[in-house]
Amino acid sequence: MVSIRELPFRSIVWALGGSLIVLVTGFLSLARAFEPSVTIPLYLLLTVIIAWRAGFGAAVAVATCATLGLDFFFTEPRFSFVVTSRQDVFSLLIFAAVSLLISHLSRRIRANADRLGHSEAEQRALYELSRSALLLDWKTSVDEQLCFLIQERMRLKGVALWDEREATFTSSGDTGHASDRLQAAFRAERSYDLPNHLESVRILRFGVRSVGAMLFRGDIDQLTADSIATLVATHLERIRALKAEVAAESQSVSERLRTAVLDGLAHAVKTPLTTIIASSSGLREIGSLSTLQDELARAIEEQASYLADLTDRLLRTAKLDNAAVLLKPQPTHLEDLIHAAIGELRTAYDTSRIHIVGETDLDVSVDPELFRMILVHVLENALKYSVDATAVTMRVGVTGNALIFSVHNEGSYVPQTERELVFQRYYRTESMQHRAPGTGIGLSVAKQAVEAHGGRIWLESDQDAGTTFLITIPV
Repeated sequence: MVSIRELPFRSIVWALGGSLIVLVTGFLSLARAFEPSVTIPLYLLLTVIIAWRAGFGAAVAVATCATLGLDFFFTEPRFSFVVTSRQDVFSLLIFAAVSLLISHLSRRIRANADRLGHSEAEQRALYELSRSALLLDWKTSVDEQLCFLIQERMRLKGVALWDEREATFTSSGDTGHASDRLQAAFRAERSYDLPNHLESVRILRFGVRSVGAMLFRGDIDQLTADSIATLVATHLERIRALKAEVAAESQSVSERLRTAVLDGLAHAVKTPLTTIIASSSGLREIGSLSTLQDELARAIEEQASYLADLTDRLLRTAKLDNAAVLLKPQPTHLEDLIHAAIGELRTAYDTSRIHIVGETDLDVSVDPELFRMILVHVLENALKYSVDATAVTMRVGVTGNALIFSVHNEGSYVPQTERELVFQRYYRTESMQHRAPGTGIGLSVAKQAVEAHGGRIWLESDQDAGTTFLITIPV
């Protein structure tokens, strides 16, 4: 039996009120206003009402008082707690048992109704929360908006969020020093509940991957906390995917714009360069130039030829980016391709440093223009970033149905974290970008051309040995 001290104030009031009704009914029975046939159902009804409104503890007190009242006022000898008849003893015990059983069942029904009402309210709140989350402004801090929204919709004291991918902590309301607790819970991969502190922590998981942790302070059901954690993890991933898609589309538009500009610029520059080359060559052919004038005309012709070569590369790059050029493989002599690529670099670099190792006197089925572009960009990169007067070694070989070649230079080093980035357009390593001029386009174009052939390009780098680009192409 529940003691009076353990009952809340409201239950005590209801228990005292019910007991008072029992006593009043008993005193009225002295004037024969109530008979047992009326009093017993009345006491049962009173006990059920007390159980429904105030709880089982108060109902126990009223049922006990009602049983004693029946004994005192209605069983012989009356006005005493002595029961002489076995039938009366049995009747009182049955009444007490029925009262307690009905009270218990009534309270369980009320508790289930309260739980269903609470669950329905939480479901409505979750629905409103999920609908409102879809309307958040993803261009600003989504974490802050989510914390505030959850606190407001679920009527919590505070909400905190640790986003592992962004390494950020966000909170709304009273969360105390939740940052350390959330990071510790995330590292331990452990969700927990502290009912005495009205605190719950949930690990945010998207699929099999943990993406963060969340803290709730206030009265919240465990299943509701789990549902909110799933909702937040899904929403965070949705926002990240949306941002990545927007960034990719923006980058794609930017790339198309750059390509169009390069294409237009290259075509616009090509005509005057041709005129400059022809004019300087004509002056030298006419003769009657002094030695200094002849050297200047030669310099003009060489630099104009170099610019024309760069223009041709820009045009080929623009076509490659626009996917306007389809792969056109044909049997091609490998040695001729290598010498053609070296010839393109001869104007700007000391190509005598290039040493070719391996068998090159063979025919391969590749796109000659794209393959030459690969060789030009990889060799140019090696010449540009190597130590002056050191050798650049190209090794060529065929294994099975794949052509394998590598280009090695000394004096350059690419950290592990940047070995994939160097193939991205316009990216230049911090350690090399001041050593030589460049645009960061060449290697990205080479990668596109290699992949167009169904091949693969990657690099290996060592601080002492230098850097090696390796390429495999099916032939």
